[in-house]
Parts: sequence; C-alpha cells; structure tokens
Amino acid sequence: MQKSKIKKTELPKNPTTLLLGIPGPGLIGTIATTYIIQALKMELIGEIESSPAAIVFIDNGQIMGPVRIYKKDNTFAILSDIPIDYDNAIDFVESVIDFSKKNRIDLIIFTSGLHVPDRNISNLKTYGLVTRESLEKILYDNEIPKFLSGIISGPDATILTQLKNSPIPAIALHTECNYFFPDPDAAMQTIKTISHVIKTEIDLAEFKKQSEYLRLQNRQLMEETLNVMQTQREQPSTTPPQIYK
Repeated sequence: MQKSKIKKTELPKNPTTLLLGIPGPGLIGTIATTYIIQALKMELIGEIESSPAAIVFIDNGQIMGPVRIYKKDNTFAILSDIPIDYDNAIDFVESVIDFSKKNRIDLIIFTSGLHVPDRNISNLKTYGLVTRESLEKILYDNEIPKFLSGIISGPDATILTQLKNSPIPAIALHTECNYFFPDPDAAMQTIKTISHVIKTEIDLAEFKKQSEYLRLQNRQLMEETLNVMQTQREQPSTTPPQIYK
C-alpha cells in the first residue's frame, strides 16, 4: 500500500486567514481569540448555524449564538463561548470548513493548549502542526518548533483529524499551559505567535492589565470545558513534545 503524503499547497503572499478559537486546555483558544477580536476591532458578521448547544447569549439587548464569526480586512475569526463536545465536534468542524470554502479562506489557524506542568512561565513555547508540507516554512520563518511526537485526545483530536482531511490548509498552534485552569500567560504567548504568522501587530498592553481578571472571569467556562474533555480523556502526559534542535 502506498504511504500517504502531506499535500503541497502554496499560499498567496497575503493569505485570507481564519482564526479558530474554542474552549480547550487552559482556555487558550478562547482567551487568545477573544482578545485578538477586541484588539483588531473585528466586526461581527455572522454565526455558525451548526451550534453545538441549544443556547443563546444576550449582549446589550442583542441575541447572539454561542459560535460567532468576525472579520477585519483579510482575517476572519470563529469564536465559541461553549465547549465543543465529542458528539458535535465533526458537525462543528464541517461547518467551519464549509464557511472557509464559501469565503475563499487560504489558511485556518487552530489554537489550543498543551499540558506542561513544569513549564517556564517566562519562556513559554508554542508548538506547530501543519496539514500541508509547504506550511512548514511558516513555522520555520516564525521560529515555531514543530510538534514532533505525543498524543492529542478529546475534541481537539477530532478537530485536527477533520482539518487534516479538509481542502483548506491548516496550522495548529499548541502552547504550553496549565491544563486545568484558565492560563492567560499561555494565551498571551499564543497571541504573540499569531501576530507573527498573520503579520499584524497586536498591542498586548491591555491584555497584561486584564490577566488576573481573565483567570477569575473564565473559571466557570473552564469547569464546563474540563467536564467535556474528561469524559473520555486519559490523564494528560507531563512530558513536553520533542522539538527540532
């Protein structure tokens, strides 16, 4: 049987990019994407209709679904305020991919956390996975070490599998974090990495001021996320992935 190969796809110089942020380890994707939306003053343009739960939010008298779509110039963002569970993960990602096709997205960037209990807070690392060989240049150019070995489980695994098999090139960024608590430090590292990848300056001054508030504000969402992740999750490994020397 012929061994499958990573497809080669060249991106345009200024690719239309979609940031995908959902609750996960340390709430990295949610916290980072929320701040990027605010910092870049992205416009709310719609919602993902394939909602993972029958719930709406009311903000300033406006009814909003839990999974919303934002846009600024050639950058889109999809943000979920609720965890994506196992039963809904495939439908959710299929909706994201369908949206990407319709809007001619060139690159999807999925962000999450990686459990490393003895991480160095002052030197957190973000590891990258790519679905196309040509995307490895983005990792190299931005000094993002490649995630070479390890295990990713739970809804993240389903999402990565769907992205790997989709026609839209994707990069997954996993930042060292505290798995069990909201981790603004890791989210800030993720924001820095994304700003380099999308070549857009993101001011972190306000984020630093909000750090402790974010820990407290997101405790309930972290508990709900852990309940989803721990349904079928094995105890997370305490060994960081191998990286390029």
